[in-house]
Amino acid sequence: MPPIHAALPSHIPAAATCAPPRLSPVSRLSRLYEVMDLMLGSVGDPLALGSLAASASYSSYHFDRIFRELTGFSAVDYQRKRRLRRAAHLLRHEPDVPVGRIAQDCGFPSNAAFAKAFRQQFGMPAKAWRDGGWRVYMDAQVGRESDVSFFVAEPGELTALNTLYSAPSPGSVAARVTLRQLPALQLRYQRFFGQSGAALSLACNAFICAQESAGIERGAPWYGVFDEDPGFTGEREYCYDFGFDAGLLADPGLGLRVLPAGMVAILEFRGEWPRFRAMYEDWLEHQSVWRLDATRPHIQKVARTADGGWQGWLALPVKKR
Repeated sequence: MPPIHAALPSHIPAAATCAPPRLSPVSRLSRLYEVMDLMLGSVGDPLALGSLAASASYSSYHFDRIFRELTGFSAVDYQRKRRLRRAAHLLRHEPDVPVGRIAQDCGFPSNAAFAKAFRQQFGMPAKAWRDGGWRVYMDAQVGRESDVSFFVAEPGELTALNTLYSAPSPGSVAARVTLRQLPALQLRYQRFFGQSGAALSLACNAFICAQESAGIERGAPWYGVFDEDPGFTGEREYCYDFGFDAGLLADPGLGLRVLPAGMVAILEFRGEWPRFRAMYEDWLEHQSVWRLDATRPHIQKVARTADGGWQGWLALPVKKR
C-alpha cells in the first residue's frame, strides 16, 4: 500500500505525515479528523480551542501548530471560514430565514461582525449574495474545479475532467432524480485537503487500488463525502472524505465516521460522470416541496462494474420546506 501522505497537499512535510502515533494507538491524523468533525458539528458555538486540543491529546500550542500543518490554516481561521461557508450555504438554500438569524446560527456575535466577515470572504453583502451573487462568485472564483463529482477517474480517462461544465437540457436530470431514505453507514475514510478536479479524482482512484490490494473485494462500493456546498469552496480549502464501509476492512490508520441516516435526492449513473451542480440547477432550484439540508453531507457512491467501468449515484441531503 503506497504511503497515505502522498495524497496530502504539498505544504505538509512528508516527515510530519509519517510520524508515529503519540499518546494513543490511533494515528495523529485520525484524531485530528475527529476534532475537525466536532468543529463542523458545532459551527454555531464558541470555539473552545483548549477543549478541542485536549480531545486530540495535545496542548493548545501543539494542536494549533499541527492543525496548521495539516490544513494550511490555524484552527480559528479554519472554523471562521467554515462558519462563513455555512452561512453562504444557508443564504442560498434557506431564502425565508432572516440574515440575522443565519448569522446567529453560524456563531457570529453580532450582525455587524457577520456583515464585515461575509463581505471580506465573498466580496459582497449577504443580501446581494442571496439575490443571486452566489452564482457569480461560484462561476468566477471557483468554477468547474468546485465540483467533486468526478472522483475515481482512471489515469488514462481524464477527458471529462477537463471539459467545462455545460448545463443539462432542461428537465433531463430532474426526470432521473428519485427520493430515498438512506440508512446510517459507518465509514472508514481517507481525508484529502487542498485537492480538486483531476488531482482529487486520481488520488481517490489510487486509494481504491491500494485498498483492493489490502483485501477489499473488487467491485465493492466506495463513498465520497463532502460536508459543505461544493460550489463555494476553493481548492485550497477543500476537505473531502473518501472511503468504504467500515465492516469490509479494519484499518485504524484511517478515519472513522458515521454518515447519518436521512432523506436524499438520488441521481443514479452508469458509464458517465454527472455533477452535483446539474442536480442543483435542474432539480433542486425548481423544487416547491424539498430543500437542501445543510446539516448532512453530500454523498457519492461508486463501484466497479463487471466490464471494468463505473456505476453509482450522487445523493443530495434534503428536507421538506
